Amino acid sequence: IDHQYGEFQTFQHYFKQINLSRSMASEQVPTDDLSQDMFSEGLIAVVKPAIQTVDTQVQSLRFTQLKLKDSIDRLSGDLDQISDLQKELPNLEHYVKKLTSIKRRVATVNNVLSNVQDRVTGLQGRVCREQERDVRGPI
Repeated sequence: IDHQYGEFQTFQHYFKQINLSRSMASEQVPTDDLSQDMFSEGLIAVVKPAIQTVDTQVQSLRFTQLKLKDSIDRLSGDLDQISDLQKELPNLEHYVKKLTSIKRRVATVNNVLSNVQDRVTGLQGRVCREQERDVRGPI
């Protein structure tokens, strides 16, 4: 919450700068362009850390999902070996089916996370291009 409040204060600071710049910008820069640039910079300053946080968390979650999938694969293999070695087979098929179902769900979640990460990466690219455009100024 403190981090979000700090971002809000940064955003408010940009709005104050916009108002100060309006009074100082008379003939040199049109007020609308300056306001739009300041607003863009403020918005980017607020949104970029959130996007980076989400991206980091998605990457971490994807890594954890892959580790879980590997563990499930190993466990399924171990259960298959145990059932092959035993002459009198306990009914492990039910558990193998459950693990297979869980494995499918983990794979689905991993695909969704991959799509989310792709979108976040695209959004980060747009933010960077917008920052570069703001730094270079109007063409």
